[in-house]
Amino acid sequence: MVYKHHQATYHLGDGALRPDQRIVVGTRTGPKEARRVATHLGLSPLHPELIIDHTVWNDGEYLPRFNSRASLSRPDFIRYRSNYATEDGKRIWGHGLKGKVVYIVHTFSNSLTPQDLDKRVEFIADTAKYNGAEAVVLIAYTLDHSAQERGVHQTEHPRMQTDEAKFKFDGQSPISLLQLKQYASAGVDLVITPHNHCPDDTQRLCEEVNAEFDPVHQRSLELNSTQRYHLDFVHVDLSPMLGLFLSDYGYTNLKFDLSDSGKNVLFLCVDSGVYESGFVHNIRQYSGLKNAALAAMKKTRASDGSNIDMIELVHTEGLSTDRGIEGMHIFAPDDAIRSGETIRKNIEVFRGGSLEGLVRDPRIKGIPQRVAVYATRTNFAGNSVRILSSPAIDDVVITNSDPRGMRNLGEIDTKTQMLWINFMMAEAAMAVERGENPNDLLTPNYIRSKRLLRVDIPHGHHSLVDALSSHSGII
Repeated sequence: MVYKHHQATYHLGDGALRPDQRIVVGTRTGPKEARRVATHLGLSPLHPELIIDHTVWNDGEYLPRFNSRASLSRPDFIRYRSNYATEDGKRIWGHGLKGKVVYIVHTFSNSLTPQDLDKRVEFIADTAKYNGAEAVVLIAYTLDHSAQERGVHQTEHPRMQTDEAKFKFDGQSPISLLQLKQYASAGVDLVITPHNHCPDDTQRLCEEVNAEFDPVHQRSLELNSTQRYHLDFVHVDLSPMLGLFLSDYGYTNLKFDLSDSGKNVLFLCVDSGVYESGFVHNIRQYSGLKNAALAAMKKTRASDGSNIDMIELVHTEGLSTDRGIEGMHIFAPDDAIRSGETIRKNIEVFRGGSLEGLVRDPRIKGIPQRVAVYATRTNFAGNSVRILSSPAIDDVVITNSDPRGMRNLGEIDTKTQMLWINFMMAEAAMAVERGENPNDLLTPNYIRSKRLLRVDIPHGHHSLVDALSSHSGII
């Protein structure tokens, strides 16, 4: 132990913090996400840039440094002054973040790899605790390695029951577990992330980490230390936000026919995982479109896990063999778009194409009127932009969970719009301070009343004029 642990005076859940008790930083200079979270938490949008330096030495080494010691006479740093003096006025050092909770806003970058940014998160968390921070919260717009949440030794895992699954994961390890261990040992107390790939698995992995670290965690409790070696996890469900988007913006932004409680709308689960998670069901419920239909597809990959061999319809609700999908408006949400192949295969089927292994089901006969796809995160890599540029897809909706997406739009800028989730994440953080479950709070009515949903439409988008003239809330 190279320093005496700071004594804890606050635990997350003890109660709402004052703005001056919060610190918001990013993992690099520049991204809007940290500035907007800071604003929603009652801080200046300049705060993330002023409070920390991200130094990269000539040899490439990264060093974060909190500027709580800087120019103690400056008005914007007056909140730290008391931490640098005893009652008799003697100067003390290393306590600049005493009494503060540090929020690290973590987003991907075009210039730094996810692994680079992971290491920055760990360095920032450790530095914050070293300088007295009461708690460190990682607001991870994308939780790295969350799809590597299982391995071949997890023989009880429901998705590791076939030889194909074992073949795909043989030779790997559940890197997500390693990453969560590193976060906990670096001083991260809580991870908040939106639409996690496998939230139940991530929660299970956090519990495994906490069980492994329990001896040192118990010792930290005895010492009343701010370095707790215990990691909590909050998964922010975005289905209420998407339900609100469809009910309030579906007509103007997607040109969807929402009449008769969504009789002409079809929610499409593009694979069995999306269906089983309940995400699409919840979007339909929160949208209020109680007459909307639902269809679920199942994809089968080749034995090496690379390409999709077959796709089949495995479940429907509200579709009839008489009508099929003729003239319907399809909304197809997923957690991520990587190659775009899953979307391509599904839309090809629903636009009347035929794939190997698919028996043309009369419930999906006909041609839909419009198709909109959604992904919580994507950087539009590889062939995905080319695939999504197909006229078979009318609209693409993403969030800023991966900010690289909006920068990499290319030719699909005319049909893509982005949902900013900064205020949703900040609101979730404040709920945790109060000891509340953010998902109990973030209902469509709450999101609407607090104006937490913002929609960004790129210049040149085909519906820009109509959307802006109809909804002043769009930015």
